[in-house]
Order: sequence, then C-alpha cells, then structure tokens
Amino acid sequence: MNKVAFVTVASFLTQRKIQLQSAGDSQHIYYKLKSREEHLADALQNEYDVIIVGGGATGAGVSLACANRGLKSIVLESKDYASGASSKSTKLVHGGVRYMQQIFQLSEKNRMEKWELVAESLRERSNFLSMCSYLTQDFPTLIPCTNLFDLGYYYFGSLIYHCVYLYYQTGGHTFKPPRIVGKEEIQQHFKYAKCNYGVIYYDGQFNDARMVQELLVTSSLKGQNMANYVEVKGLLKNEQNKIVGVQAFDKIGQKQFQIKGKCVVNATGGWADNLRLMDDPTVSKRIVSVAGSHLTMPQKYGSRHWGYLIPKTNDGRVLYMVPWQGNMIMGTTERKLENPTHDPTVSHEEYMWLLKSFCDEFAVDASEAARDVKSKWCGVRPLVYSSNALSTKEVSRTHEIEVSKSGLISVMGGKWTIFRLMGEQTVDKVQELIGNKQKRIENLPKLVGDWTQFDHRKEIQIMMKMFDLPQSYAAYFLTTYGDRAYDVLKLIYENPENKESLHPQFPHTVGEILYQIRYEQARKPEDILFRRTRLGFLDQNAIFTVYEKVFQIMAKELKWSDKFQQQFLKENFEYIRKLEF
Repeated sequence: MNKVAFVTVASFLTQRKIQLQSAGDSQHIYYKLKSREEHLADALQNEYDVIIVGGGATGAGVSLACANRGLKSIVLESKDYASGASSKSTKLVHGGVRYMQQIFQLSEKNRMEKWELVAESLRERSNFLSMCSYLTQDFPTLIPCTNLFDLGYYYFGSLIYHCVYLYYQTGGHTFKPPRIVGKEEIQQHFKYAKCNYGVIYYDGQFNDARMVQELLVTSSLKGQNMANYVEVKGLLKNEQNKIVGVQAFDKIGQKQFQIKGKCVVNATGGWADNLRLMDDPTVSKRIVSVAGSHLTMPQKYGSRHWGYLIPKTNDGRVLYMVPWQGNMIMGTTERKLENPTHDPTVSHEEYMWLLKSFCDEFAVDASEAARDVKSKWCGVRPLVYSSNALSTKEVSRTHEIEVSKSGLISVMGGKWTIFRLMGEQTVDKVQELIGNKQKRIENLPKLVGDWTQFDHRKEIQIMMKMFDLPQSYAAYFLTTYGDRAYDVLKLIYENPENKESLHPQFPHTVGEILYQIRYEQARKPEDILFRRTRLGFLDQNAIFTVYEKVFQIMAKELKWSDKFQQQFLKENFEYIRKLEF
C-alpha cells in the first residue's frame, strides 16, 4: 500500500469508534459519526481537493469516489440530501428494458447510443447490488402477454437483455435468466390480472433516499465532509480566472462563509445550468427537465415479490408496478417542464392517466382504486440536450461530464443505476484537472452497513432476541441501516421515552428520530418524513398523524425558540397542504 492510501485508511480507522460486543456469533460495530456542526467546523479549517455542489445520487457518488482515491472533498446541498429526483425514483436498479426494445425498432435513430446505455447499466446493476446488500435486492418482473406472438417477442427480448448482462458482467451480484409463466402462477401473485401468460425477467430494486444517506455516511467515515442546507452563492476565482473555492451560505445558522478548494464539481441535477451560468453567463443551457409521477397503492392490488411491467399502454407508454415497503408503486410518467420547481406536484392529467392505465390492465373497480391511493409524488429528471430534439423521447438518456475553462466540472444526465460509474468518471476528470494520479484504494467499496458482511436471517434473529423486537421491526432496522441498526437501537433503548412509537402501523420511534437528527443531519420534519424514513411515500395520511410529534421532537432536540417554531410552521403550511388529495 502506498503512502497516500495508507494515510487515507489510517484516517478512516481513527474516524470511527469501534466497540465489539459478542452476542452469539455476531459482532456489532458502533460507529462514531460527526454532527452537521462538526462537518461545518471542518469546512472552515480545511482546503479541499474537491467541493461537490449537490447532495443527491450524483454528488454522493462523487464523494465516495473521492474517498476511494485519497482525495479530500465536501458535499454542499442547498436543501436536504436526496430532496430532488434522487428520492423520487421508481426504486429500480435496471438496464432499461424499454431501451432494449427501442434498439430493435426500425424507426430508432440512436440505436448504438441505446445499446451502450443498456450495456453500461446492466454492468453497473450488478455492482450496485454488491455494494449494498441491505438496501437492495433482485426481484422478478412480469411482462403480461395476450397472445403467443407477444409471448415469443418479449421472451426473446428478455433473453437478449440477459445475454447482454452476461457478456458485460465483470463480477458482483448475479441475476437469473428469464422464463415463461402461465395463468395459474400469475394469479398467485396478481389476482386481478387479465393475462393468461407472460414472461418473467429479473432486475434490481433499492431504497433510493436511504441509499444517498448510506453513501454519505460511508464517505464521512472515510474522512469526507458534507453539509445540507448550505447554498453556494458564488464561485471564487483567482487572477487567472480559475475556480479556487465557493461563497457559501448556511441556511440553518444564517451565516455566510468561504470554502477553499482546488476544483468544484457541479452535481446539481436538474439545476446544473444555474451553476454553469454562474461560472460563465455566455454558455448555452443543456438541461431538459422532465417530470416523472408515481402513485402508491395498497399491496392487495399487486404482488409482495413480483413487479409488473406494461410494455405498451393504450397511448404507447411504459408503466411499472413495483412492490416496495409493503405497498405497490405505480409509475412513471414523462412530462416536459418549462419552469421546473424543486418539489413539483402530480398533475391531474397524470394522476388520471396512471389510474386509467392501471384499471385497463387489471380487473378492478376504478372508483375503489382511486379511493385506495395512499401517496403521490413527482420528481424532476434531468436529461441532456445533445441536438435539437423535438420531444423528450429524442433527448439523450446518457450522462455527460463537461469541464469549463475556469475548471467547473459539471456532471449532467445519467440515472441512479450508474451513479457509481458517474462518480468514478467525474473523479477521473478531477484528477486530470488538479494533477493527482492516486489510484483507487478499492475496486468496489462496500457501504458502511455491509462492512461486517453479516448474515441477514441470522442477524434478524439476534436483534429480535437482543432487543425483544417483532420480526418485522428487526427486518426494518436491518434493511434500513445494515449493521448501523445497532447504533439506532442502542439509542432507542437507552431511555424509556425513546421507545415511544410515532404511528401504530409503522416501526418508527422517538429514538430513531433523535438518531436521524444527531447523526444524519435531519433539520426539518420533511427530512425525516420523506427521506430518513419513507413515510411520506408510503402513506401520506399518516404524515398528518405524526407531523406534530416529529416537529416537537425536533424543536426540543434542536432548541428552537417559540418565535422560530411559529415562523417555521407558517413557512411549511403550504408544503404540507400540497400533500392533501
């Protein structure tokens, strides 16, 4: 190991406090994590190799890649981590079945681009699941067929999809080949399905907002810094017009300060053009913002284990129905936004289209299905203009890394599945820019919750016995935090008040919320309700039950004044009102 790598690993080991406790054959590691205030204190003292603007999937991936090259970085997020599109995905880790289908269409103009996109995504799909076993899983997806021609067509397409994965696979998680299923097996999973047969293929699934959190926690333990609610107000440049830092504003502490760095990475997703224009007002805009809407339905309409893909709705679109967290997610739409906002709402037209497409496919009562919708949300996906595209279908789905004359590195486009690759390629550009040749410390770094390589089933049994938990609660903590679950449970059980439940139908407690405030930088109730927990995506009516309690916990822990509480509630009234159906 060279000197830089040794120093990096040594620093990482001293960053965490390790206490080993024996419980049967299990060893539990308790991690010492920095608070938001400690990260900001570091920012005032350090000069960074990389300042990363944007705390979503892309920014978190760049941060981990920096740690893996021995570079010092800080992530600055103007709102909360993953508060944009990174928490509002369809929760899929996939190669893109619809892109594979488009490759074989005679009218397709960008066949090679789509092929490369599928191959790249399928390779990264295995890496993704290998990095973080506790937040991910593979799962079968059904493509329904109404005739033998469609059955052969989709089976052949799924087989090619699998063969491409096998050809480009470089290790990591393995996926099963596709297979044909009949009506009896389909009815066991989708009792309302109308189809007589179909094709099963395999893809991956994950918890998106929690993935960002685990990436950042892992990077923090490896010596990186990060702070949410810090807005970049300007770029600092030297006499040669090269970027040497940023002017930042802490929205929580209401303080302005400078952070010095050798280069700045623009990982702001749908708002990448804003930072590009801040750097150079003469550049052309490159980002096309597309809204993708989803609905959450009760599990009774779908399967606990299978997904369902409608490859072509009545108007020619693709629609997924995916089991997630005990419910079923339905999406996504694609609507071009002329003036995107950070938190767009599901339009009435999209809402009705999703319900109609669902009812066209399944033998269900439309009015009952509408009453059963538990949650709705919409995210903004950034696509990159590569030509004068006439519609969003013609805009490139690939990612692009641009380096400006002043040294601003902008990462644009891409998707969740390839976040790791985007991070590594961005750091390649960083190293070229700053003259650093440090090689990767690990080929495929594991995320913090997987560091002990625990056995899931065995660990659940240990948690149930150790903390007297129901199996569903033990599974929740393990599949949310990995082996960090012991840190959370330790805080919950150190005080009887911390055991208090927030909602009878969910495993969340006062102690878990305190952990998220202290060690995961949650600073507003929506940070907890939508991103640290996923309550807002699962059951928006439950939010109105627990919001006041979460607010009170935060007010006490963060020592909010009465005046601040009144002002905060007034500012957040409109945000909460938008959640109502």
